[in-house]
Amino acid sequence: MIEYGESAFSDTEWWRQDKAALATALAEREEAIRRLQAEQGAILAEMQSRGTMAEYGYPTLDALQIDLLRISRQEANRRTTRALACHDIRGIGSIVMPAAAPATAAAFAEGAIGTEHVDTILKTVNDIPADVPADEIADYERTLVELARDAEPRHVRKAGAAILARLDQDGTPPDDEEKARPKRELRWGWRRDGRLAFSGEFDTETGQQFLAALSPLSKPQPAKDGERDTRTTTERNGDALADLIGLTLTTGELPVQGGERPNVVVTLSYDALKAALEQHGQAMLGDLPITAQQARYWACDAGVIPAVLGSQGEILDLGRKERLVTLGQRRALELRDKGCIKCGRPAKWCHAHHIISWLDLGPTDLDNLCLLCTACHRLIHHSEWRIEMSPNGIPLCIPPSWMARAGPRAA
Repeated sequence: MIEYGESAFSDTEWWRQDKAALATALAEREEAIRRLQAEQGAILAEMQSRGTMAEYGYPTLDALQIDLLRISRQEANRRTTRALACHDIRGIGSIVMPAAAPATAAAFAEGAIGTEHVDTILKTVNDIPADVPADEIADYERTLVELARDAEPRHVRKAGAAILARLDQDGTPPDDEEKARPKRELRWGWRRDGRLAFSGEFDTETGQQFLAALSPLSKPQPAKDGERDTRTTTERNGDALADLIGLTLTTGELPVQGGERPNVVVTLSYDALKAALEQHGQAMLGDLPITAQQARYWACDAGVIPAVLGSQGEILDLGRKERLVTLGQRRALELRDKGCIKCGRPAKWCHAHHIISWLDLGPTDLDNLCLLCTACHRLIHHSEWRIEMSPNGIPLCIPPSWMARAGPRAA
């Protein structure tokens, strides 16, 4: 068995090897690749436990992998899913989330099964009904792992489907009470990181209406070069809901409060507004504290009203709600950039970003503006990525120094 970085025939011309040697070399390398992939998963799990991606300015492991490893969003998501399912993840304090598929992880680390086997087993384990005891689920997982050691992924997939069919033979029975009394619930709560988490359920009619409104916004959007949309289904749905909320707010059809339609007011000190680093100050979004860096992000191209206070709490400036970029400038940006200058997402999903922040006296001129989608816009504001304008008037995305990549590039 070969070790990482070693080769039994590293200095040998392959055309001289007999068929047995070629077959052996191919199998050995497949095993080594699988072991390395499993080791990558362990590294990703450790990064998730430590929150390493946030230290580099990335919101998720997927986003970090896309730039660091230069892989697609789908591949990054698959690797993250495997890593989190195959390894224990440490949470806040002493909380540990145990691996969902430890037997799968062990076989993967041996190089006995590949990524297709792992994905197939994980899907089956995830689809097992919640009322099945944990020890029984573990038995099903071990059964699939043993099959995967000697079988193709398609055979494992069929075995997994048979297990699921046996566990839920009749499916979920209809609820007559649901028809008589539609159930509509929405629960939400603010997390410590400032994100809103929510869950709920709709009756059938309302659910169909919701999907009808969401569906046109959640369709895959091709990039400017014709490449398919690399967002996952859950990411597209989340973006679509955010777009739907934004569309609702901009139609002017919401009820008025105190004679004025709803607005978002961000309150912060002048020094905090000018500061580039988060630790220099804090702002308030209504009653919710946010960082000064988040306020700077919204102030770049947003429909918020910044209320800037002096040292004694006096209002120095109550900004306008209108966007800073004019319609003509927006059209010119779309013609020049075509879409997000980093990832290529279509222009209609992009913000106008000030290369030199207008808080730092950066002008709202075309040579100081570029288009960025929401994800890339946040990355530019919260990481070491930066944007420079080239001599020919094309904005370039410059990666961080720790990310080994040759020179500036137009992303």
